[in-house]
Amino acid sequence: MCFSFYFFEDCFSIEELKKHFDFYEPLTVHESSLSPCVHSIQAAKLGRMNQAYEFYLQTSRLDLDDYNHEVSEGLHITSMAGTWMSIVEGFGGMRIKNNQLHFTPQIPKQWQSYSFKINFRGAILELFISKTESQVTLIEGEPCAVFLNGKSVSLTPKPVLS
Repeated sequence: MCFSFYFFEDCFSIEELKKHFDFYEPLTVHESSLSPCVHSIQAAKLGRMNQAYEFYLQTSRLDLDDYNHEVSEGLHITSMAGTWMSIVEGFGGMRIKNNQLHFTPQIPKQWQSYSFKINFRGAILELFISKTESQVTLIEGEPCAVFLNGKSVSLTPKPVLS
């Protein structure tokens, strides 16, 4: 269920996501290494940061805590990618809509701040989130615009100081 809402989220309302999430999530065993990260992203979209953080911990610690008792068979590379997805798409709220980059960041109460860099169409962007601010910076590339919390932000490269 959650994967449909993840891949086709623009086809569903928040109310539909909430209804299906609340019904299916308690029935989900989360044994797949991809399940917790997608649920983290969806919980963050619903504004349920405590739940999003718990799913983030599941995906980030899957092999460290050997949840499935199978580390001896190898690591879950998908869970490693899921950790990144939980932060960037979940907490950072990154989406591409109408060929434009959007961020609606939130921060788990357990963190003071976080940041990540992405390469979007040749532009290197850094998003910094703290409890008091959200900031996006163009590190490298041509001037561009992104949306931060629904507002268009024009970005130009930071000057290089010598």
